[in-house]
Amino acid sequence: MAAPSTVHELKSICKYHRPSILFLMETKASKASCDRVRRKLCFDNLFCVESRGLSGGLCIFWKSNVNIHVYAWCDNFIKTRVSSGNNEDWESTFVYGHPDYKKRKELWKELSFVDNNLTLPRILIGDFNDVISQDEKVGLHPKPSSQIESFRNFVHENAVLDLELQGMKYTWFSNPRNGCVTKERLDRVLAIWEWRKMFQNATLSALPPISSDHTPLILNVNPRRRRRKNFKFEAFWVDHADCDSVIRRGWSSAANTGDDIWTNLTRRTQNFKEELVKWSRDSFKRADVEIGNLKCRLKHMQEADYSEARQEETNNLKLEITKLWRQEEKYWGQRSRIKWLKFGDKNTSFFHASTIQRKTEIR
Repeated sequence: MAAPSTVHELKSICKYHRPSILFLMETKASKASCDRVRRKLCFDNLFCVESRGLSGGLCIFWKSNVNIHVYAWCDNFIKTRVSSGNNEDWESTFVYGHPDYKKRKELWKELSFVDNNLTLPRILIGDFNDVISQDEKVGLHPKPSSQIESFRNFVHENAVLDLELQGMKYTWFSNPRNGCVTKERLDRVLAIWEWRKMFQNATLSALPPISSDHTPLILNVNPRRRRRKNFKFEAFWVDHADCDSVIRRGWSSAANTGDDIWTNLTRRTQNFKEELVKWSRDSFKRADVEIGNLKCRLKHMQEADYSEARQEETNNLKLEITKLWRQEEKYWGQRSRIKWLKFGDKNTSFFHASTIQRKTEIR
């Protein structure tokens, strides 16, 4: 059964990044447990490789906007064919590199493209438990050169590209040991040229880990350009004692330069909008914004050299993020005006949907 902190982290990822496919490794869970998590995260389908005892376990969740056909699997990979939108089909192999080097070496042979059909777009994504070069590891002991060479040969022989990682340099962090934290880039996406050509704007980014020692990876195959947000007057502003004075200050700050009435009105309106936005940014701290800020601080802490003070701050940041997740749930609960659900039921998505629905009805 997934820990509450893990489920909170997954909920946060799904809320802000809205993935169509979610791959989980080392679930240490049965199919029934994975299915309960699937429902909490609002995915439509799943495929699960159950854990053996208290170790292992792989799981894929996906939504109805994509079709996934699973055609091969074992304890260390799931091979799929993916179709979505207007794109042609492509293959994705979800990988969990075996912790034992000898078995991992056999895994690379099994995952090699033996048919040499390089025209079919393909990627391999997951935790490979290996690094391509020595500078992808920082810690007490260097990676054995034989292991690096074996994995590097696998990458070269299959003509795959290592997608550039944005956000963090390393994807796995050990617990402090002998005054040192080991950091490695174990998680990655390897793609053949045909896939890269199909998704030329695809990006791979890493989020700071909170409930796991691995960083969550976000592969966005069709990133959208950010649109400029239009001004929106928030209803909760009027409950603040300073709202009226902020509007008056913005309205009065535009000097009367003798322009026509319409130009003067437009300038005054723009001024008080800017005043409201600036005031709101300083006066109202939304939980989701604070969570984003804390995650940025957490990323810097985890990338810095180990010290007891930094480790303590890292732990405090994780606790603060967990508290803010609970705060955010209560925030949406209040806005939805739904009184018959308790906050402890963790129905943030329901509260959020209720709020959106209520706004639609008002319009």
